[in-house]
Amino acid sequence: MRRSLELGQFRPGDRLPTERELSEMLDVSRTVVRAAVAVLEREGRIAVRRGRGGGFTVVAPKYDAGEARRLMRENRTAVRDAFDYRIVVETGATRLAATRRRAADLVNLRKLLTSMDETLRAAMEEQSIHLVTEFQTLDSAFHLGIAQACRNDYLLDAVADARRKMWLPVGAIFGRLEPNANDFHEAIVDAIEKKDPDLAADTMEEHIKGTRETLESWLRR
Repeated sequence: MRRSLELGQFRPGDRLPTERELSEMLDVSRTVVRAAVAVLEREGRIAVRRGRGGGFTVVAPKYDAGEARRLMRENRTAVRDAFDYRIVVETGATRLAATRRRAADLVNLRKLLTSMDETLRAAMEEQSIHLVTEFQTLDSAFHLGIAQACRNDYLLDAVADARRKMWLPVGAIFGRLEPNANDFHEAIVDAIEKKDPDLAADTMEEHIKGTRETLESWLRR
């Protein structure tokens, strides 16, 4: 449940499935679900409304630029390791996706590109945490969509884990979107569509390194 929240698969204001539905989806007892919900509520990730008509609602993350910068500076090794992990896992997944992708994968990725463009344009006119979260959700869906094109569940899990590892130390810094937030995405899809694994992997690596450079520049301010 925490990984789904961290990857943006549920957005602030979204209602989570019911306790019974979560129990069935995760194949655990309702007691386990209650315990997990209690932890997430204590962490401030979800709000719990009990009684008839109640449920679990995702809470918008709090953003403190100064505190985020301090934490990043204290955890530089974790940040480095997270980006190294992403480069190794996601370039490999992108390389394989370029050889195994199907037409439906390309349609899905192109739709996500369009949505990211629209969200970024809106954010450039009026920055808001809602638009930042919306873009992050689409971005995660895009990268996981590439992993799904691999037709390899191990790689899909690895990409999801790599992105989660990155967001744990660095996710809090992105309280606003930069104009280059959507750079490289279209070029990655173009390379996958052309079935050029080397170009696809190289472009993905350049993209991830660009994100790292943005972070390092932010930390130097």
